[in-house]
Amino acid sequence: MLTTSLLLLSLLGQAPARVTLVFGGDVIPHGPVKYVAAMHARIGEDSNNDGWDHVLGPLAPVLSRADFAVVNLETPVGTFKRPETGVMIFNAKPALLGSLKRVGVDVATFANNHCLDQHQEGITATRAALGEAGLLTAGAGANAEEAWTPLVLEKNGLRIGLLAVTRWLNGFNNKKDEKLPHVPAVPYPIEPIGGGHSVEAFLATIRARAAEVDALIVTIHWGAEYKFAPAPEDRKLAQQMIDAGAFAVIGHHPHVLQPVEFLERSQGGKGLVVFSLGNLVSNQDFDDVNGARRDGLLMELELVRETPDGAVRLESAHAVPVATENVLGRGKLRNVQALLLDDELAAIEERLVELASRTDAVTRKERRALEARRKVAIARRSRIASFIPATMLDQSPVVPVPGEPARVTGEAPTELPRAKQ
Repeated sequence: MLTTSLLLLSLLGQAPARVTLVFGGDVIPHGPVKYVAAMHARIGEDSNNDGWDHVLGPLAPVLSRADFAVVNLETPVGTFKRPETGVMIFNAKPALLGSLKRVGVDVATFANNHCLDQHQEGITATRAALGEAGLLTAGAGANAEEAWTPLVLEKNGLRIGLLAVTRWLNGFNNKKDEKLPHVPAVPYPIEPIGGGHSVEAFLATIRARAAEVDALIVTIHWGAEYKFAPAPEDRKLAQQMIDAGAFAVIGHHPHVLQPVEFLERSQGGKGLVVFSLGNLVSNQDFDDVNGARRDGLLMELELVRETPDGAVRLESAHAVPVATENVLGRGKLRNVQALLLDDELAAIEERLVELASRTDAVTRKERRALEARRKVAIARRSRIASFIPATMLDQSPVVPVPGEPARVTGEAPTELPRAKQ
């Protein structure tokens, strides 16, 4: 009896179990991005992963504070003797993964339309490179069983499943032999994929896998590129995934932001759906300083379980705006970086205050450049905010300048033309 009482007291006094996760969008090593990384590469004691730390480093404060940080790896990675090349055929060297690890990424999902850019060899090489970099992964694997098995993240007694799938494969197909490298795909009717699962089979997988963990999160590569709203069939699938037991659904592929919403479950409660996180880093919209393909989000989630036998709930969801810096200098690309937009705005504001009392010509030129940069950043933040519930986004860090509005009102456009690569 005494033992039972002590156990009950222990349980009553036990703090809730918590896990924090952050999700980022597409990491795309376009040629110009790789060029900028190489241009900033350092070797020796001050080495920086062939310059990738320069490209990704500004994201570290948010990525590193989560228990698990997850991004979509939109490329095979390896040291291929004869890599495939061509328009929109990707590959990257392992240094990219070393940098992702250094800036705080824990998981790089690999389930997207570029998984087979380097054929089945690319899947094998990428899995090996991820392991060598100390990164976990979900998605394309050595065989179908591995590809369809969720990654289980364990922390503070919680088991979070991560199932990664794609709806596009750029015309490629899985091999008929399911023992060969495989991409977990749920194809659209307009692009059948050999070896893909039907929607019904996919939902059955969610139901089964959700029962094995405390919370199952599905990351899905879906939707139409450059569209700011999900297609009706993707909205339907989102509802079906939530009803089947997905705790949350995290989407990417459109390369622009799409809405962040809560959907009512048929059995009660709500599930979070992020239809598209946009790009995390890319070369898209390189010629448009305010291009929407430079917009992105880091979505921070805090999951909590109050008692050992209780259900996991979403304690908080916090959206962090991201922008891709892409600067030309004297006709040549001289910088590409993924930036935390609020940090960028705060730095601009601080510098403008420093320059306020100076009137020389050099200062005036710098101030004009900063004010132009500030205006674009405010407009970008306003556009990003239009996709997110207000409760998920921090108040704007911008301090009003006399005679200027503190924010620029923007509405999400309906669509964009295809991007220049």
